[in-house]
Amino acid sequence: MLSQGHQIEVFIKNLKNQDVILGHHFNEQLVPDDTITLNAKGEGVFKGKEAFPGGMYFLFLPNKNLFDFILDADQEFSIIADTFNFSETVSFKGSEENLIFKEYEKKVRTVTQQQEELMKSRELNKQDGQKVKEIDKQINAMREEINSFYNKVLTDNPSLFFIKFLKATRRPEVPPTITDKEKQYYWFRNHYFDNFDVSDPRLLRTPIYQNTIDIFVDKVLMQHPDTLISEIDLLIEKSRTNKELFRFMLVHMFNKFQANQMMTAENVFVHIADKYYIKDAEWSDAKFINELKGKIANKKKCLVGNQAYNINYQMTINKPEEINHLVERCEQYKNEGIQIEKSNADSIIKYNLKVELLKQFFDEFKNEGALKNVEAEYTILWFWTPDCSHCRKETPEFYKLYLEKDLKSKNVKVISFFMQKDITDWTKFSKVTIDWLEFINEHQLYEWINAWNPFDSYRINYDLSSSPILYLLDKDKKIIAKKISYEQAIEIIEGKINN
Repeated sequence: MLSQGHQIEVFIKNLKNQDVILGHHFNEQLVPDDTITLNAKGEGVFKGKEAFPGGMYFLFLPNKNLFDFILDADQEFSIIADTFNFSETVSFKGSEENLIFKEYEKKVRTVTQQQEELMKSRELNKQDGQKVKEIDKQINAMREEINSFYNKVLTDNPSLFFIKFLKATRRPEVPPTITDKEKQYYWFRNHYFDNFDVSDPRLLRTPIYQNTIDIFVDKVLMQHPDTLISEIDLLIEKSRTNKELFRFMLVHMFNKFQANQMMTAENVFVHIADKYYIKDAEWSDAKFINELKGKIANKKKCLVGNQAYNINYQMTINKPEEINHLVERCEQYKNEGIQIEKSNADSIIKYNLKVELLKQFFDEFKNEGALKNVEAEYTILWFWTPDCSHCRKETPEFYKLYLEKDLKSKNVKVISFFMQKDITDWTKFSKVTIDWLEFINEHQLYEWINAWNPFDSYRINYDLSSSPILYLLDKDKKIIAKKISYEQAIEIIEGKINN
């Protein structure tokens, strides 16, 4: 017997001088581990000084036949098969666990084929009620037969990994005494992992690990950030029994919620990154971790449920003549800015002079405001810029719906933030700013607060990297929703008002 390592002898009749691949399951993937070439007798040996990690493995043949077997503590045995009637001829010598595995597999396959034949017969005789009853009786008897066989295998071999895997494929059944729907749900949720050991790294090398976890997170749990965070914490902590298992669990959850478009998924992603990934993902390079730290720091400022950061701003006076006056003033400042850019001053002096000019134009608005002082049942922050084609299309449509829904009378206020702040090219800056002002007049956006502040850090505080972006706040300026469409925002408001 081997004290360590592995020695798996292979004999496959009618397969001479051919390559055979040994590999393992990793969720839905097949991962190769080693390859040997069989001799003229169809014989070969997979041999190594290190044992394979436990799990479900496979042999892959040149004719694309594949069969599974178990590797656990005992890794010295023989596999015998024939290319003719391959699945029926596979046998093992020196591995009791794989003999039990194949016996169970064969039994299930045989009964399943019989059930399929009965279902075909049932369809052909569906008009004959008596015949259907007889067939249903036979099908139920076969189900009972499989369940009895399953229970016997479990009882007779409790210590085998195959048994642990077999149990893990079955979900717990809610006791029939629990009839209340809510209680049924919570019982199932609390007992979901009764048969599935999240902390066993051997299950990671099977086809079922990720799928079992995903069903629980995506379909069993309520998609509320607090619920998701508490349950994911438990899953990640349970995976710490093994480095590979922990890495899989953390990376999988990190990627799952980073890609998830559900609004509150960002809360979960930030939690996973902040609590685990930044601290424990030693496999990631320093550059990625540093960039992630900055990204998470920004996102933490504007999560759903958080208090919105205050923004001080200047507003337009929503009268055509006042806005036209600002357009004229912007034209004048445009000429001054161009002269600064053409001057012989160095780049730092030019930049400072343009900032001073920007401040002068900003002060032309003479109508200060602050988010914290806005009194409204709901406040919508609409971040946009007229040099964004999507913004130009969406903004008037949003405004039209705002009027149609008579949201002003429901104490809903919109702060429409002009996002332009880049003064590296003064001509471009002036053009976009004038476009913004003229856009307000053209579409008569006078029922909104039209605001801007090129000196405020709202882009960081609200994690803005594109436009348009919408935030919905309650009367206390807490974030209800973010980065959703204006239709969704209005639907949320109406739902809350109606309730």
